[in-house]
Amino acid sequence: MKNFSKKLALAAIPAVMALSASQADSKILLMSQEGWEVSFDGAANAFLMKQSGSATADITAGANGITTFETAGGAVTNAGTDGIGIVTGLLPNVWGMSLKAPTANGLDVTGRIGFYTHMQGNQGAFGNGLINLRETNLSVAGSFGTVTIGRSIGIAHSNAILNDMTLFGVGALTGAGDQSNTSLGRIGLGYLYTDFHPQISYASPAFGPLSFKVGIFDPSDVKSSGDAALTFLSPDATEGDTPRVEASVNATLPLGDATVALWVDGSYQYTEFTSSAAPGSGVSGDALEGVESAEVAFGTKISYQGFAIVASGFKAHGVGTRGRHDAGALDIAGKGKHSYGGYLQGTYDFGQGTNIGYSFGGNYSLQNGAELGTTAVAETNAQTLHSGMLWHNVTDNFRVIAEGGFTEHSFHMGGALDDTFGGVGAFFFW
Repeated sequence: MKNFSKKLALAAIPAVMALSASQADSKILLMSQEGWEVSFDGAANAFLMKQSGSATADITAGANGITTFETAGGAVTNAGTDGIGIVTGLLPNVWGMSLKAPTANGLDVTGRIGFYTHMQGNQGAFGNGLINLRETNLSVAGSFGTVTIGRSIGIAHSNAILNDMTLFGVGALTGAGDQSNTSLGRIGLGYLYTDFHPQISYASPAFGPLSFKVGIFDPSDVKSSGDAALTFLSPDATEGDTPRVEASVNATLPLGDATVALWVDGSYQYTEFTSSAAPGSGVSGDALEGVESAEVAFGTKISYQGFAIVASGFKAHGVGTRGRHDAGALDIAGKGKHSYGGYLQGTYDFGQGTNIGYSFGGNYSLQNGAELGTTAVAETNAQTLHSGMLWHNVTDNFRVIAEGGFTEHSFHMGGALDDTFGGVGAFFFW
């Protein structure tokens, strides 16, 4: 089974959100006499999951003067959730196709399209999952590196999700059998979701142990906590006159018999408020005009024989606690909120395709002045996840998984939601 890790990494390129610009070595390849190549790749997964959620006594409205509990950034689970369901995990089921022109003048030009879907939806006859066109792009590669133009995966936080073991599992659930989308994995519980965006990006070739990637992206709307805490009609920053910039630097170094991978990535975006969406009390100066959203993420992976340890973290302002720039990136007055988080993970490969792993991490959000001045809304303090997984590679293309974990969503004003979950599932790659 020693080739499985290599094949898994190759499958992770299209099926795990195209975390590399290279689409070589896809599973199914058709070639013409003129040198055109068409390749197909993908993955399918399903899990049987059981979960049970509970809440502390002070999680109800009225406790400590609270009228509303913030759900900006997304609750891990709902109080009293107790269910079982057959669900798609963190990764959607995917069918990808790449079309590569004959190499000419040292250039490889490739078009890529990826269809992503899941089995979740409501329980009616018409509750089928959506088809999400996450990838539609072209790339030009040569000795200079690779330029990608179109919709593809982001750069910031891509290293954190690629090294997360729950990528090939379920991780945190939002509703077991009532899931309306894929599960969360560790998104919002150790890093932020990098997501797919229109972009023009450049990936360098390797310079010894170093490589880098940089790109400009469509600016995103930056949303306030008011989207979820309906007591406040908070403003969103929606006028993006300049593109967002994202970049990463990676290094891979030998250390005796071990291998050490290091990374730093991040993004910067400036977004203005419209004239009809002015910030509220507690916001002054330049913050009345717009929001600076900035983040930096960093981490390392140390591999030694069958052991692998991953440590990853981030610090952000005006970005949020789960989806980047989504609800909770700004406070109830429209001021950028500070957030941070990270995770620690250890895995061991027993050989013959059997692996075990454990990880713990979370995301944390700090209160701003406007939030400290009111007790009406209980803002999110932290969302954390303990995760344990056991998996076995039956063949190079088929994996079975057993996993379980515990999540907690706590609030600054007191109270917490928690969820215990577990189940089994399988992955097929092609």
